[in-house]
Amino acid sequence: MSISIYTLAVNTNMPDETNLLSIAAKGGFLMIVLLLISLVAITIIIERLIKLRKSQKIEDEFLQEIYGHLGNKNTEKAIQICEEKKDNPIANVFAKAIESLDNNIAEIKEIIETSIKKEIHQFEKNLGTLATFAAIAPLIGFLGTVTGMVKVFMKISGTGGGVDITLLANGIWEALITTIGGLTVGIITILFYNYLVGKVESLAQELEENSHEFIFNIRRIKNED
Repeated sequence: MSISIYTLAVNTNMPDETNLLSIAAKGGFLMIVLLLISLVAITIIIERLIKLRKSQKIEDEFLQEIYGHLGNKNTEKAIQICEEKKDNPIANVFAKAIESLDNNIAEIKEIIETSIKKEIHQFEKNLGTLATFAAIAPLIGFLGTVTGMVKVFMKISGTGGGVDITLLANGIWEALITTIGGLTVGIITILFYNYLVGKVESLAQELEENSHEFIFNIRRIKNED
C-alpha cells in the first residue's frame, strides 16, 4: 500500500534514475512509520474480512432443524448442531441460550443479550486501531512535509540568501512525499474501516432478529409444555 501510493511522484520532473523505492526513501523516517502503519492496517483488514466471511448468513434449514430438536426436547442434539457451526455468531448465541433453557424467559433473554454483546465485541476487535490509523496517517504525512520544508529553508538561509531553484524544487517535492503517503494510507484505511463497521452493524441486526425469533419459539414450546 505504502509503496504504490507514490505513483503520482513518478510523473513529475525528477531525475531519470529515480524509482518508487528511492522516491519513498526521500520521505525519511516518517515514511518508515507510514509503511509500518499500512502493514499493520492491511493485516487487520485481511483478518477481519476472513472472520466476517466465516460468519456468513445462517441458513433457514439450520434454524428449522434447531427448533425441531427443541420441540422434541432433544437439547443435546440442538447444541451439537450449533457447535458444528462455531464460526457463526448466531450458532454460538443459540448454543448459550439452549444450555439455559431450564431458566425462565427473562433469564434466557438476559443470557442471549450478553452472548450477543460478546459476539459483536469479537467482530469489533481492532476496528478502533484502524480508525486511529486513518486519523493519524494524514497527520504524520503533514508533519513530514512541515519538517521537510523547514530543512529546505534552513538550507536556503545557509546559502547566504542566494536561492538555487533546483535545490528549492527538489526540497519541496521531497517534503510533499510524506503528505501523499499519509493521505493515501488514511483514505484507504478509512474506506475499509467504514466497510467493516457496516458489516458488523448488519451482523448485530441479524443477531437481534434471530434472537427475537428464538425467544418467540422458546416461549411457544414452554407454553405447549
